[in-house]
Amino acid sequence: MFTEKLRGRFGAAPLFTHYDGTAGSRVELSGTTFSNWVDKTVNMLDGLGVGPGEPVHLDLVNTDPGHWVTAVWVAAIWQRGCPVAERDDGDAVLAVVGPASQIRGPVTVMCSLHPLGLGLPDHPADCTDYADVLAEPDVHWEEPASPDDLAWLPDITRAGLERFPGSDQRLLFADPPPGWESVRMLLVSPVLGGGSTVVVTGIPPERVSRIAAEEKAVLTRVGEAL
Repeated sequence: MFTEKLRGRFGAAPLFTHYDGTAGSRVELSGTTFSNWVDKTVNMLDGLGVGPGEPVHLDLVNTDPGHWVTAVWVAAIWQRGCPVAERDDGDAVLAVVGPASQIRGPVTVMCSLHPLGLGLPDHPADCTDYADVLAEPDVHWEEPASPDDLAWLPDITRAGLERFPGSDQRLLFADPPPGWESVRMLLVSPVLGGGSTVVVTGIPPERVSRIAAEEKAVLTRVGEAL
């Protein structure tokens, strides 16, 4: 399954690289570093009382689909044995939002989206700061899951994730759109196929081409055949 293949990516090779034009930053996560963030986030989910099978409303896939924090949250929700909800239909037990969001759930985690994962300068009293995850252990544990369990609402199962094509290339995406297709191509495909992802957001097109050359990555659009 996806989570097992992600675990197999342990090592120093890059898995997810994010250029943020607004912050002027480049963050590269190796397979090991990415998995450590996922493990910490799984422990945070457990501490917040999120149980296996309970939907998590991940609003970050709508507001910040290319951010490395969004990818970490997707992988952590799956590792906890929960499905991701793009929209809250009233069943989600937790909302995960960006710093400007007014969305709230029964429990809400707000992410600063700082390049280094630092905390919010002034987080709302009704939200948990995602930076609290830094205090969590990065001890790995994974909730057993059935192939028929939902991974992405309303209808993508754990087994369904395996049917999407993997990629063994280093692919670069500029300002990916919201939603499932970005998650599939930025996270699922490289994990399944052994490739890696570079995402650039808020950067002029002429510089994007230079970054692709520097990263030895193939410039790709979300939705293109791999």
